[in-house]
Amino acid sequence: GLDIDKHISEIKRLRNEADKCPEDNPAGLMRKIDYLAKCLVYIGRVSSFLDGEYKRIYAQRKYEQALAHVNADKHREASAEIAVRELRLQEAQAYENMQRWRNAFASTNEEIHALKLKMRIDFAEHISS
Repeated sequence: GLDIDKHISEIKRLRNEADKCPEDNPAGLMRKIDYLAKCLVYIGRVSSFLDGEYKRIYAQRKYEQALAHVNADKHREASAEIAVRELRLQEAQAYENMQRWRNAFASTNEEIHALKLKMRIDFAEHISS
């Protein structure tokens, strides 16, 4: 699988580097965009992994629910729900993580686009002169 902790520490490192870059000159802004673009790659990997994690837990829960349903003598629905309570909680946590990283990906992507736009607007006159 994916080494999540390693990826997250790399994301934090790149984010810190990006935050140090000045935005008032083209070189600093380009460096910042570059760090954030690299950051986005790691965020994307974490996001994809957690999407899969959520789907794996969901599939496991559905399977165990069906199994409990088949094996119950009476109160099938209730017995099945009780049997998968723990997996339901894991599933909810996985869903939360998945959404958090999807949002991180989207917002970092938007930030990069905003910085590229700033680059074009702020420094277009420098480039054309």
